[in-house]
Amino acid sequence: MSFARFMELALYDVQHGYYMTKKFETDFSSSDRIGWGGDYFTAPELSPILAKTLVRQILAIDDQLGHPSQFTFMEIGAGNGTFAFDFIQECRTIASDFFHRLSYQIIERSSHLQSRQAARLSTLGREWGESHLSWKSAIEEVETDSITGVVFSNELVDALPVHRVRMADQRLHEICVAYQSGRFVECLDHRLSPELIEYIETHKIALSEGQTSELHLAAELWMKHVARLLHRGIVVTVDYGHTHRDYYRSDRKDGTFLCYHRHAISTDPYVRVGEQDMTAHVNFSALASVGMTNGLDLVGLTTMANWLIGLGVEELVRDQDQESDDIRALAHLLRPHGMGTTFKVLVQRKGMEAFALQGLRYPAFFDDVVFSN
Repeated sequence: MSFARFMELALYDVQHGYYMTKKFETDFSSSDRIGWGGDYFTAPELSPILAKTLVRQILAIDDQLGHPSQFTFMEIGAGNGTFAFDFIQECRTIASDFFHRLSYQIIERSSHLQSRQAARLSTLGREWGESHLSWKSAIEEVETDSITGVVFSNELVDALPVHRVRMADQRLHEICVAYQSGRFVECLDHRLSPELIEYIETHKIALSEGQTSELHLAAELWMKHVARLLHRGIVVTVDYGHTHRDYYRSDRKDGTFLCYHRHAISTDPYVRVGEQDMTAHVNFSALASVGMTNGLDLVGLTTMANWLIGLGVEELVRDQDQESDDIRALAHLLRPHGMGTTFKVLVQRKGMEAFALQGLRYPAFFDDVVFSN
């Protein structure tokens, strides 16, 4: 099978997939896969800062949309529900009118994670009313042009299955997976599918001898669905990744694929199958390009640090004790060569006139870099 199919099953198989099941390890007390007691943590687990600053940006978008009677905020892949809880709480605290017009919709394919999210948000649901908070299991279930508002994801695209390719003997091969003698093994196939050939030609991908990298067909399909469902509004995609020029540079010999287990990094996907996370960095140039092809205008791309600073994060922590947990968490989010620069924020627009976004006051990239291929 292709590596993409192997990754899809390892992460999303209903009975055995990493995201679809509870963690069960007799020597590890936590049942969470996300967080300090799990395999990895995300920005919302560190601090509510991302949610709080994003609320301020969303209120500006609401102004531009003319304060619709229902503003939909759709989160795709909501983890444990931490971001949703912080976001909704902040709306209730600082923007009462918006809070009562807000419809928070979650797309979550894992029934296990849906249950965790529902438990985390249960008190809000009782106070707010079920009509304001809802779930769907797949983006394909969302009607075309049905969303006026914002479509948001945080560390979702990096977990979408990727095809892996390797240049060997001056020929590009797809990495496939076989099962031999009781274990998974890699094999190479030079017979590339038409879909892979089209992706390679469209993005002008050229690897050096011995170089391995990833092709993001599933991410492009996901972006096409996002463009389809949005009627008017903004798409905000937060993840770690690169522009095209960085992604396929010749000195990135082993690609970007990684596994995470108990906060340790591995490059071996064939151990602990179904019990470790698998990710690949996002190709933001490809997302921006396919978005444009499907009606999403590029607004900008910046780093997590620049996004937070542009939204005035320093004002939110101005009165905090410099030794507090919040300040330590913020330092982690802003850290150069860490989350602050590795994580990017891609913003796209549909059905709206161009307007300035505070979060993009300090852009880290120019359009010619975003689309450089």
